[in-house]
Amino acid sequence: MTIAEAKQVRIVDFLAQLGYRAQCMKSDQYWYLSPLRAERTPSFKVNDRLNEWYDFAEATGGDLVELCKQLCGTENVSAALSYIERHVGGVSLPRVRVPAAPPRPIEADMKDLVIVPLRHHALISYLHSRMIDADIGRMFCKEVHYELRQRRYFALAFGNVSGGYEVRNPYYKGCINGKDISLIQQSRSEAQNRICVFEGFMDFLSYLTLKQTGDDTICIDAPCDYLVMNSVSNLKRTLAYLQRYAYIHCYLDNDLAGQKTAETIAGMYERHVSDEAGRYAGYKDLNDYLRGKKR
Repeated sequence: MTIAEAKQVRIVDFLAQLGYRAQCMKSDQYWYLSPLRAERTPSFKVNDRLNEWYDFAEATGGDLVELCKQLCGTENVSAALSYIERHVGGVSLPRVRVPAAPPRPIEADMKDLVIVPLRHHALISYLHSRMIDADIGRMFCKEVHYELRQRRYFALAFGNVSGGYEVRNPYYKGCINGKDISLIQQSRSEAQNRICVFEGFMDFLSYLTLKQTGDDTICIDAPCDYLVMNSVSNLKRTLAYLQRYAYIHCYLDNDLAGQKTAETIAGMYERHVSDEAGRYAGYKDLNDYLRGKKR
């Protein structure tokens, strides 16, 4: 079996062949008790559309070959391929279509990117629609202008530690110049004792808006640094940054991915971690809480 052939095996079907059944399914996301260790709540996710897996407890993932390397406890690709072949060789499992090359990201077609201070009235209006204070938006966001397929567009731009930007407007959500976490420190010279962790920058801006209004139901009454993950797939990078803090406050989404991410952070840093999602129970995330948009 070749690597290309192995990648055509549907991970969900392969796990079923090994005796693993999803504990929870939502859209294209399948959640399992991890096949890599004993656990009581599912922390292993398969994205069936991409045919990829992610283990939140280990902050790692990949394709079926990578999974079988983990299952076999080896870095040897040939051993992983043999393991796959042994389990699917005599079974007629459906194959997934794997494109010869990943689809070209829309950001690759953007031209003439210009980053300027946030001032466009339409973007300020967009922040208002999300109930975010405009001055806070101006403080932490810029605006990006770009050409895409011979038309001009603009969007909010929120910087990350690698020099890239999370890009957002009412019609588009993406990233330019590389995805990474964002770190906002109270002081350039030293880290604070506490840090608040958010999944996306809209939640971070929502927190600051709530803090400005004196909402002590949500906000911490102490100086804090802030880390925005910009995706739970940045968990491994997030964990590396958090080791310097004595207290970690997780303001993640009230869904399974947010819960598993918070549990993984707590598993590594134990008593130093507080899962603050209960402060906005009944809401998907902090921005929904700010807007009063219950689930």
